[in-house]
Amino acid sequence: MRKNQNYLRKQFYNYSLVLLVSLTVIMIFAMGLLYREQYLQNIEVQSQLAFNVQNQIDSSLKEMDKIINGLLFNKSFVQSMKETNNSAEYIDYNTQMMEKFISLDAPLFATFRIIAFNDNAYYTLAKTGESADYIKEACKTYPWKEEILRAEGKKVVLPPHVDDFDESRELVYSVARSISDGKYYFGFIEVQNLYSGLTEICRLNKASGSVAVYSQQGEILYPANREEDQVMLFDHIFQGIEDRGLGEGSFRLKGQQISYKKSDYSGWVSIVYCPVISFVPYGMNLILLTLTVYVVMALLALFMIGRTARRMAAPLMELNQAISEVTLDNMSFKPDISTSISEIDNINQSFQQMLEHLKEAITRSIQSQAGEERANYLALQAQMHPHTLYNTLSMIESVSYMHGDKEVSALCVCLSQMLRYISDYSKREYTIEDELTHLEQYATLARKRYEGKLDIFIHADRELYSTIVPKFTIQPLVENAVKHSFAVRIAPLSIRVELMTVPKGGWSLAVTDNGPGFTGDALEKIHVQFEECDKSLEKHQDVINTKIGNLGLSNIYVRCRILYGKRFRMLVGNQENGGAYIKITVMGDEIV
Repeated sequence: MRKNQNYLRKQFYNYSLVLLVSLTVIMIFAMGLLYREQYLQNIEVQSQLAFNVQNQIDSSLKEMDKIINGLLFNKSFVQSMKETNNSAEYIDYNTQMMEKFISLDAPLFATFRIIAFNDNAYYTLAKTGESADYIKEACKTYPWKEEILRAEGKKVVLPPHVDDFDESRELVYSVARSISDGKYYFGFIEVQNLYSGLTEICRLNKASGSVAVYSQQGEILYPANREEDQVMLFDHIFQGIEDRGLGEGSFRLKGQQISYKKSDYSGWVSIVYCPVISFVPYGMNLILLTLTVYVVMALLALFMIGRTARRMAAPLMELNQAISEVTLDNMSFKPDISTSISEIDNINQSFQQMLEHLKEAITRSIQSQAGEERANYLALQAQMHPHTLYNTLSMIESVSYMHGDKEVSALCVCLSQMLRYISDYSKREYTIEDELTHLEQYATLARKRYEGKLDIFIHADRELYSTIVPKFTIQPLVENAVKHSFAVRIAPLSIRVELMTVPKGGWSLAVTDNGPGFTGDALEKIHVQFEECDKSLEKHQDVINTKIGNLGLSNIYVRCRILYGKRFRMLVGNQENGGAYIKITVMGDEIV
């Protein structure tokens, strides 16, 4: 009982650990997705803020430029500026004269100052007190003249600067143009707005981030008051924008998330920036919700695991108990286990099938052991047959020798040695020298059998004598040539056996004859059989009984393929001048 409780507890801990790890991974992944989604949304909001800031700045500049264009399209105004520019003395005009040229519509009320001037006159409309002498002097020393003239009548957006025409030195930003009739320049127009208006546009709540505005040249236009570390950060930000070369975008830099929008109208760049860490609070609600769901799911899962573990463990423990009662003497035992869990039922059925297979295997093993003992007996008995044959041949050889028939005696010796080689399996490996010795003995008998009709020529490089080869590789090839050539009464028959070295440690065997050669059907069957042997070897199928007619070529092919692998090649065909050839090549170890 204690053991079962420990098993249940172990199963509960294992499943719980797996589940908690899985839930944790899922939670981390989900939180990552939620945070990423929230992060991207925050970036989108930040980019929209940058767009809105730049759009409002552009709207302000466009309204200012609209006033300028209204004056430039007023022929009376342009004519007056032309006349005053050519005047010999200074003509002092004021606000009342400016009111005659423009209408006080809504955009005008948002404007701090409108001033048109040349060296001899000025027109002004401002929301501040006027000092004519100060304005006259300011018109002479106006610092933007050269820049405005270079623009050739196009608008010039002036960055934040002090008002040159007022003693209070208010900080303003402006749009200015030169006045001309297409040929000559008669003066300048500047429309100003207070810098506080730019500040109002750029002011965001702290949760949304901070705003900075750059000129096209990278000058910081907003904020006006900035600390040294801010200036360094702004320099890095603008360089990052320049490096990207885009009109808008978002990127991270020095712990800040930055979104920017460059104005096509003014060339100014508005950015909204805030620390990356500040993006986290926006997703805290989602993170808390995820954690809550995680805790609830974990508790629910643990409850279900405990319940499932108890439900599964009971039949498993019964099965375990039943398995422990199975012995070699009790193979027919069938445990009575009833459960609604199909998987456990399958295990029980598999266990029953295993017992049946095990009984069959034991039975086959007993039978195999008995068969092996009988085979050993028959093998010992078979050893007596060659022994009796050797003794008989020795008696014939002795009698022949005593009667002076040395030829018969020699033939008996050859036959006896051949039989000994055929029946000898005392060695694991055989060499080309062994095979050549066996071939010479066969050649002696064959030459005598077909005396005057058969010539067998044998040549082998001596360095190949120690080369390992499968037993019965060379002699069967010669025997096949003799058998099938004389079957069609071809005489005289000449057979050549040549063993030669090939580069990198390889060797080749060529058996050729002047017989009738292979028929087309025979060659086709041989090639098909070789392919089947290769397929059988690749699939590790049985090739023991494979052969082609009575030639046994596939037997040699398979054994050589097994011994030499891909280094082995065997070619079978007919010579151009008649006769058959069989060529075996075993390439060197460095060749595949």
